[in-house]
Amino acid sequence: MTDSKRKNPRQERARQTVDTILQTTAQILVEEGADKLTTNYLARKAGFSIGTIYQYFPHREAIVLALIERQREQARQRIAMVVQHLPKGGMEEKLRLIVRTLHHAFSLHRNADQRLTFALLRLAIAHGLPAPSDDLAEALVKVWQEGEGTTAAALNASETFVLTRALVEVLRHATLHGSPLLGTTEFEDALLRLVLGFLRASRDGSD
Repeated sequence: MTDSKRKNPRQERARQTVDTILQTTAQILVEEGADKLTTNYLARKAGFSIGTIYQYFPHREAIVLALIERQREQARQRIAMVVQHLPKGGMEEKLRLIVRTLHHAFSLHRNADQRLTFALLRLAIAHGLPAPSDDLAEALVKVWQEGEGTTAAALNASETFVLTRALVEVLRHATLHGSPLLGTTEFEDALLRLVLGFLRASRDGSD
């Protein structure tokens, strides 16, 4: 048996331990709120000693960051799927699909996963971190810039920041305040007009 094979059971146990810690963290955030999340309480809920928690995470914030990063990775995978399967139609159709995906990510659904998304969204804001949806907004700009057969001009850093922040912050605000507009076609259309208007103005201004 090779050395790498001998290590597999230990590595698998470590992975399972980390998964349990993160899953329990998510459960606490969803059911009890961020204020209840302490390393001591987490250890009791997960069935581990406090030493086990600290073996993998040096402090509470590191656990939260790991959970946010896991959400970001899932978002990256969704982005890759969306971009890979963009239709062959015009740029507006492609941008609508990306806006729809971003809109859907924020739309209210009464389930634990969505409540977890909201909890992590608040924590990401509190830590000054980009939310998972930021990657999708940036993909929208990239698709515009790389669009085949378009006259899309490259956005500068300021324009990219303003557009992505405007789009994401509108959705964040609607999400955190429980707006009934989320999930509606009317809201999606308004978001698309925001994006198209900004991109077209940027293109025309560069002529």
